[in-house]
Formats: sequence, C-alpha cells, structure tokens
Amino acid sequence: MYEEHQEGAITFLRPPLQDIPTTSMTVFFNPQSELNRDIAVVALQTFITEYELKHVRVCTPLAGTGVRPIRFAKEVEGIEKVIVGDANPHAVELIKKNRDINGIGSLIEAYHMDANELLSQYTTFHEKFDVIDIDPFGTPREFFDSAIRALRPPAFLCLTATDMPVLVGIRRKACIKRYAAVPLKTEYAHELAVRILMGCAVRQAAPLNIGLSPLLSFSIDHYVRLCCLAKEGDKDTWKAVSQVGFMIHCDQCGHRSITEGLIPQTLSCDQCKAEKTQLIGPLWIGGLGHEAFINKMSENLANFSLGEKRRISALLGMLKEEVNGPPTYFNLHQLADKLNIPVPPFQEVIKRLRDNGDFCVRTHFSPHAIRTSASEQTLIQLLSSLTLEE
Repeated sequence: MYEEHQEGAITFLRPPLQDIPTTSMTVFFNPQSELNRDIAVVALQTFITEYELKHVRVCTPLAGTGVRPIRFAKEVEGIEKVIVGDANPHAVELIKKNRDINGIGSLIEAYHMDANELLSQYTTFHEKFDVIDIDPFGTPREFFDSAIRALRPPAFLCLTATDMPVLVGIRRKACIKRYAAVPLKTEYAHELAVRILMGCAVRQAAPLNIGLSPLLSFSIDHYVRLCCLAKEGDKDTWKAVSQVGFMIHCDQCGHRSITEGLIPQTLSCDQCKAEKTQLIGPLWIGGLGHEAFINKMSENLANFSLGEKRRISALLGMLKEEVNGPPTYFNLHQLADKLNIPVPPFQEVIKRLRDNGDFCVRTHFSPHAIRTSASEQTLIQLLSSLTLEE
C-alpha cells in the first residue's frame, strides 16, 4: 500500500504517487513540495538560531504523511517538541509509523484532530508554540485565528497557499470573499498574491495585539509561501497594520502606485492623471522579506543535505537582491509584444536603467520580468531605443 522514499535526512512511507495529488488520496502527499519543505527546514533553523530560542515547540496541524514535521525533528537543532495533527485517521497512523522509522518518537506527538481544534488546545502561555507551520491543500485562511492565538511571541508563523487562481485574480469574487481583498489579473499578479495573503494575515492578527512582518516570502510553482515574525504589543501591531494599504493600477498608462491606510486617499493616476484606475487590496505594501534573515539562510544552506539545494541557493540570491526594491515588476516580453519589437537582452536593459540611477534587478516571480523603480513609459522608451541601435 505504501512506498518507501527518502527526502532530506529522513526515510518515510508514502502512498503511490499520482500525476496530480488530490484530497482523494488515502493520505495526501505532494512530491512537488519538496522545495517548500527544504526551505522550511533552513528557515526554521535560521529563525531558532537568530532569535536564540531554547526548548522550541512546533506545531504542524495539517501534516499528511508527516514528512515536514519529521524533517523538522530530525534536521533542525533546538526543537523540544513537535505537535502534529491531521483530520484523516489514516494520515495519523502513517505519521506514527514514519516517526518510529526515524527513531524520533520522543519528539513528536501525533493527534487525529481537525487543525483548528488541535490549535485551540494550546492557548495557555506554557503550552503555546514558538513555531506554527500551516501547509494546507488550498487556502490557509480558515486557520489564521486559531494559529495566531496559539503562538508564543516572538514566534515564527509559516503559511502556504495553493489557491493561486483565487489569489491572482482569475476567481475574483472568491478572493474578495475569502481574503476580503480585491485582486487584479495582471502581469504582476503573483506578487499581488503574496501581498494579499500577508495583508489578510496582518489584519487577522491585529485584534489579538500581534504584529506580523515577513522574514521571507515568495511565489513559485503552484503556491505562495510566507514565513513571518510574530511579535506581541501595541508598537509592533501598529507597525504591521500601518503597512497595509492599497495599490492603484492605471489602465491607461500602466503606472502603479501605493496608497497607505485602509481608506484609499486617491483613485486617480498620479502620473497621467487618468481617472480610470484599478484599486487592489487591502494588501501588504511593506517589504516582502528581511535581507539579514535571507543572508543567514544562505549561509546556513551549506549545513544541510537537500535535494533542491541548488535551486534554493538561486532563489535566495534573487530574493536578497529584490527584497528592498520597489513594489511590482514589469514583464519585458509583454512590453516587447505591445511594441511589436524583439525582446532586448535583459542584462543590457538592467545596465541602462542602473546607469540612469534606477533600481533594477531580476525578480523570482517571473523569468521574463524585472523589478525596477523606472516607469512603464521609461521602459517603453528604452526598449524602443535599444531596438533602433541594433
């Protein structure tokens, strides 16, 4: 019924693989999420080390085969206990088998329980968690409240969302209903997905006097991933809430701008003054990560034996470059199509923009895009001039 497999430093049993993992599987397992789990291991070790945590308590309430929590227990130093749960009794049975295979029975407790029910069992201070990792099939939205209540700040809250059609604006009404935010189906929609998810989490945490800030965030493959620092108190909560606002996209000139606060200050384009604009949000308008944390992750990467190490190294390198850049990015292929010209060499575009004093780097969100402080009109002029030079 089950097959033996290896990932990271563990050996585990998993159901036979399907072309596309579905919730109809006896026990859910997605081999395509190995990169996600690899990054989670490195990020968790970095968080524990950088914040000098001792006797760390971790919870993964949607564990499936248990690969993620078992890898935490086996590969990350400083963990005292991992509380694992799943609503599927077959999953809990398999988790226990995988736990025993890896000889870490004293570190992992597994429960057959709904995720919200499990988290609600740990709300007193000494039972709360230093780390909670929510990795559902779909949206993590329904677990925000119980997860935040079960955190013991300073804590690490990690969220995965795989409902990409909702977050990128293909299913607009579903996004408004689920995240209380208006999306936009546009070239930089995957960044908007990260910002919508983060903004929703911040708004959920604020009434509990918890401020969230992203140490690491990205969108690759089929999901969005956030790794957030959670701190308690008025100062940190207000700091987080003050970085929730709206983005304004101009249909006429393609300009994008940010407006702070939960009440938009203007709906007109501040570049071409057009009145017809798209209002996106509320969403997170702050930085998408912490440069020092990403640097430490890059340093710690050498200490792990990971199947996706090369790809992680490349991803962290790109995140480090773009983390302090302006919001949104431009797809050069789309701009070239719009102008009916060949796509110029990316490095030449980047060099010209930097020489002009603009911020410009590649972005992990798209292999065809750049993150830059230059306007779309500046890019159009540059691409046109580069074509004339050839």
